[in-house]
Amino acid sequence: MIQLRKPGPDDEDAFLKARSAVPVDNPTFLRDYRQDMTYVDFLRVVEDHRAGRGLPPDVAPSSFLFAFDSGRIVGRASIRHTLTPQLGKVAGHIGYAVLPEFRNRGYATQILQASVLFAHNELGLDRVLVTCDDDNAASIRVIEKNDGVFEDIYQDATLRRPKRRYWIDASGAQPNNSFKPKPLRGSA
Repeated sequence: MIQLRKPGPDDEDAFLKARSAVPVDNPTFLRDYRQDMTYVDFLRVVEDHRAGRGLPPDVAPSSFLFAFDSGRIVGRASIRHTLTPQLGKVAGHIGYAVLPEFRNRGYATQILQASVLFAHNELGLDRVLVTCDDDNAASIRVIEKNDGVFEDIYQDATLRRPKRRYWIDASGAQPNNSFKPKPLRGSA
C-alpha cells in the first residue's frame, strides 16, 4: 500500500535515490528540479507551486506528491487545483508517473486512485480530467481501472501525439486497501 504525500525535510535520502533513477523518457519526473538546486530549494519550489506563488498566468497551482512504499519513492503525482484552457484540453487535473524499477507492478493504478481521493478530499473537486497519449495502452488501462469515462481525443498543431481525455467522478472515490504490489524481480 502506497502513501501519497508531499515531500518533507526527512525525505531527502529517498529523493536522492529517486533522482538517480529518473527515466530518460520522463525528464520532468521531478517537475521543476534542476541539478544546481538543493533539496531545500526543491521543497520551496514545490510549496510555491501549491500556494500559486510566482506562477506564470498560464500555469495553475498544483500539489506535487511522491508515492512512497516502505520508505522508497516509487512514483509521483502532480495534481492541478484548477484547469487553464490549455490544461483542460491537453493535461487535465492529474499527471502521474512511476520510476522504471517499479513499473508493471500496479503502482500507477494506485497512484491515480490516491490522486483522485486527494483531489476530492483536499481540493474539493468532484470531477477530475485525466489525459494520456492516444497510443499509451498502459495509461489507458490505468485510467479505465480508475473508472475514467472516455470523453474524446484532442489534437492540435502543438502536440506530437493526440491526447485521450477522460473524466473521473471524484465524489464517490474510496480508498482501495487491497493493493498488493508485485515483488521486485529477484526478491522473495
